[in-house]
This record gives sequence, C-alpha cells and structure tokens, in this order.
Amino acid sequence: MFFFRAIIIRCFVIPVVLVFFTPYAPFSATGVKTSFKKYSLFTYDGQTYLCEPYLVQKNEWLYKIFRQKGEISASDFPLFLKIFKTINPRIGNIDAISPGSRIMIPLKPVDKNAYEQVGNGTVEVPMLAFSTQISPDTVSRHTYKHEVKAGDTVSELLSKEFLTSKGNVSKTGEQAVLHLNPDIKDINYIYQGASIVIPEPSILSQPWFNKFIAMGEEEALPAKELTAPPNPEPISRAELAHLKRYTQLIQGHLMHQGKLFFPPENHENQPKFIDLSQTPVISDDTGKKTVLLGPDATEASMDPNLVAAMKAYWQDLKFKKINEVLNADILSNTQTMKDVPKSQESLISILLTGTPYAYDPQVYLPVSLNNVQITVSLGRITHEHTPDILINSGSVYGSALDALKNQGYRILDLPTDLNFEDICIRLFTRLGYQVWKDPSFNVARKVKNIPGVYAEKGIEKLFLTRTPLFKSATTFLENEKIDVIMLR
Repeated sequence: MFFFRAIIIRCFVIPVVLVFFTPYAPFSATGVKTSFKKYSLFTYDGQTYLCEPYLVQKNEWLYKIFRQKGEISASDFPLFLKIFKTINPRIGNIDAISPGSRIMIPLKPVDKNAYEQVGNGTVEVPMLAFSTQISPDTVSRHTYKHEVKAGDTVSELLSKEFLTSKGNVSKTGEQAVLHLNPDIKDINYIYQGASIVIPEPSILSQPWFNKFIAMGEEEALPAKELTAPPNPEPISRAELAHLKRYTQLIQGHLMHQGKLFFPPENHENQPKFIDLSQTPVISDDTGKKTVLLGPDATEASMDPNLVAAMKAYWQDLKFKKINEVLNADILSNTQTMKDVPKSQESLISILLTGTPYAYDPQVYLPVSLNNVQITVSLGRITHEHTPDILINSGSVYGSALDALKNQGYRILDLPTDLNFEDICIRLFTRLGYQVWKDPSFNVARKVKNIPGVYAEKGIEKLFLTRTPLFKSATTFLENEKIDVIMLR
C-alpha cells in the first residue's frame, strides 16, 4: 500500500479518566452506583494540574500512555514532559519504564478550589459503576446465532415456548429478542443477511432470566437528578443511516448508543448524562465534538450544569440541530469515482488542464483498408517530445485499428462504460505517471484514506476526486503542494 509522507496534525485527546461512557449492551446489569476515584493535585510554575496515579501494564511505554491521557499531552507536549519529569523524580529514563512501575500522569490544568481535598493534595472524582452479575458467557450458553434469510420472521425462528397459543411472539419472547439484539428496535423488521441472536428454551429456566429481561430500567439514581436534553424521541433508522454516512465522509466517529456520563465538580451531586440514542455526538477527524439536538432542543434549554460539565471536558464543544447535519451539502453530494461520466471527452479535457499535454476530442485520420481509403474519428493527446496518443472509445476496431498502430500511433482504449476512477487510472498510467487509488497518509499515528486517484510525475502532483475532502486531508494535500481537481 502506498503511503504519503507522514505529517503531524494536532488532535485533542478526550480525558478518559474523567468521562465515563457505557455503551448499551444486552448484558449490562441494572445495578448502578456512584463510586469515587482518587487523583492528585500538583502545582507547576504557579498552575495547578490534576494528575492520575497510573500502574504501567505489560506492552506499554510512556509515549503510548501519553496518547491516551489528558489534554496537555495533545496541546503542549513539551510542557507535558516537563510536568511529568517534575512529579516523577524517580524516573530517570522516561523511555525505560517497566510493567508494574507506578507513575503520575498530568491530565489537565484545573482550579484547585474547584475540588474538595480529602488529603494532602488528594481529591476524589465521582465515577459511575455498573454491576456485572450476568456475564455474556452465561447468556451465550442459552442462545445461538442465525443469519436472516429471505422470508424469515421472528415468530418462525423462535421455539414454541416463546409464542402465544395463536403462534404470535409472546411478550417474554419479544423482550428476550430485543435484549439479545440491541440493534433491533422492532421484531417485525429484520433484514436479510443480518446476524441475530435467538434464545433457546433453556434460558427460561435460568434463575437470572427475569432480571435479564428487566434490564434497562433505572434503579439506583432518581430520574430528576439524571437530566438529559429535551429530545424525547430516539433518532430514526433513516436519520441514523444518514448520520453514519456523514461521519464517514468527514472521517469522524458517531456516538449513538448508551448513556454518556459527566461527573460534576462537586461530588455531592449526582453525575449528569446524555442519552446518545436521543442526543448523538459526532467527533470529527481532529477530535472536536458536536452535540446533535432535536428540533425542540437548544443549548439554552439544556440543564446548565450538564452543559458546564460537558464543556469542562470537551474543548471547543459545539451544539447543532440534527437537521443541520442531515441537510448538509456534503450529504447531498452523492457523487463518487465509481460513476460513469456523461461526457468522456469533457472529463479528459479537465484532467489534462494544467499538464503539458494538449487534447483534441475529435481528429479525422485517413486509413487504407484493402486499397480503400476511409476516415476514422478519434480523440488525440499530443506532447512536444512524445508520440501522439489516440483515444479509442470503441468506435474503431479490427483492421482499421491495426492500420493506425502500423502508422506509429499509440492507442489508449477507453470504452464509454468506464467510470471516473478507471479513466483517471488508465489515462495517467499511459502518460507515464505513477498512479495510486484511494491513497493513504498518516495523521495522529492513524492511517487514513482519501477517496480518489493520486497521480505524480516529476514535480507534477495531482489528486482527482468527486468527494468533498475532510479537514486533515485538505491540510495534508495543501502542505504537500498537491493540486486537487474536483470532478463534478
């Protein structure tokens, strides 16, 4: 695989030790309790920093840990190293830490008065914990997987123990299927090719079954203290599909399952949360977050304490209406390199603009066949120092084509059913360029692909695409002085 020369682009790392995310899973128990995790406060150069005690694990090294922790290492890495060395004086060589070493990781600058200290420089931060009395392995012994085929229905796949006397799915059967398959919202709608988990009758006799099908009800925390944005309806399947498409186009990540908790500054208050099925969050390719609100919700209508908690842990947080994203220009642009151009001649003219090659979409050439003179029409690419190249879309074949080759012409076959990608690859390859499809580059130690075709010869660098580029890709192409040609 071809990789562009790597460049470093700053990204923001979520302070994972302070935000607790529990995606919905069918095996999550309902018991919820608040626990507290201890952190330390250290002062460096007049600023107080929140620091986490950390036990180094096997196959970990310091820079790997840095990438996973806190804000400072992403925004000001030299400062991060200075603080780390100051609060870990026993670490002589930062590249030689070993498993079992206890170190202190500086996470973020804080106001020391915002925390109630329980000891000398020690503070407690509330975390939400879930009990796990029912394990996935326990449940899997009483289920099996099935790939949905055309004509399948849930009532036909379930044993009679999960059906009513009339053959319909019972309430217990419906609850079991929905809990085993969180992606299914309605058991009347299953799709061919999907893999679903089917309960076996033996699950009904298990002592934990009643607790299992009762999962999902809040037990430990009063509803009035778990404040979510006023958006009561979960997003629809169609909206979710469009949001996934959008995040894919911007090389981002969509959080849309479970609840996302934010611990308050005062541990006497209960943690705040948002329900991601109602209020999804998009993380773009730089790590910045956007909270998507329903039609009746605004930032001002949300619990101000929740908003403050969110902004405390996410830099440059934005709020948008879901409809703003669903109606974005980038979503309405469904053009891809797999489309077939309406005019091949126009496309070739655009592709060769800015190159040293000239293109005439229609030239008439005489050909002698069996002492009979005929005229054929082809496109022609010319260059001062190379033989002409004739573009044949399939109108010339057989002896006529052989006669042209005998006259010294080079022939490039471009049938009319070729798509944008194939035309770009064939054309620039014939012209002597090095060509890559969907090239990759490194950003923040991750490999990302840019949809399109990259062509390079000497100082000429071209990138051809029909898809709007995400931010880090645009930055990379500009830094590498690569000309972008958007093929509409």
